[in-house]
Amino acid sequence: MRQVTVTTPEGKGDEVARIAFQVGISDVAISSARQLKANQSQTNTDKVEVETATHLAKAFVERVTTAPFFSCDYYSVTVRQPRSIISNQDLKTLTRPLVEPTSDLFQELWQFCQVTFGFVGRIYIGAVLLAFGLVDYRLLFMIAGLLFIPLLPVMLAIGFSLWTKQWRLLFQASMALLIAVILLAAGGVTVALCSSPPLRFIESNSLLTGFMISLAVGVAAGLATSDDVGRREMIGLAATAQVAIVPVWFGISAVFGIPAADPTPPKQTAIGWLLNVTGIILASLATYAVLRMKSASLRVFQKRPATRR
Repeated sequence: MRQVTVTTPEGKGDEVARIAFQVGISDVAISSARQLKANQSQTNTDKVEVETATHLAKAFVERVTTAPFFSCDYYSVTVRQPRSIISNQDLKTLTRPLVEPTSDLFQELWQFCQVTFGFVGRIYIGAVLLAFGLVDYRLLFMIAGLLFIPLLPVMLAIGFSLWTKQWRLLFQASMALLIAVILLAAGGVTVALCSSPPLRFIESNSLLTGFMISLAVGVAAGLATSDDVGRREMIGLAATAQVAIVPVWFGISAVFGIPAADPTPPKQTAIGWLLNVTGIILASLATYAVLRMKSASLRVFQKRPATRR
């Protein structure tokens, strides 16, 4: 469910309300508001509010933001997710969870791709825990480390940006993934310097098996991020297991040396890692394409707001 508020210039609320009716929304509220600026100027605006199902909110937001009259200089759109809506709307239609507005997913992925102290800290600490689990083959430490490492949203952002042609997001997500891989390897090196050989974890999948698993994870993750319900944590764990272990393994091996008991050559391990990352990205791209995530509705994020005189 979504609550959408569109702020328009005075007298333009009816135009936005007509779009709501066209996409199947039955009730629209319009109110007048006085907007104050820091420079003490003020303008009168209309506020158009709708409370509706997720899929209708998606259609409404995308129709509004792609309308010829829409400009971020004069219009704004706020999307909220209420816990419940008590009204005369049909409950089955109202609670339909798929598909969320493209702008919701776009900004969520942008948040996950921001390289902050929290991003660096979580990945490095997770890499240290994962490396400790790999060295001593302790499954609980490996799982704990994988849960800390937020790699899935970064790969989803790459797939999403390729489909919607959001090149700034693509660059941001690619840089975040590169930094994450460096941090994972650094975590492996750190633990290896404080430990002693051998590296007990020597398991790996075949190239085909790993790639097929990555495709399945990418589809499941794409569906999960576009849905209002369900748990995403386990999907994230599966994706991270496909991608995070290899850089940590290489970090440990850089100190210990390649384990003699490992039957998989390092070159094949690296190729498998690239295939896994590519599989998740391609599968998520295809999923977002099938779900009709529209790039046109994101065009407003590509323009700098002009200064109003």
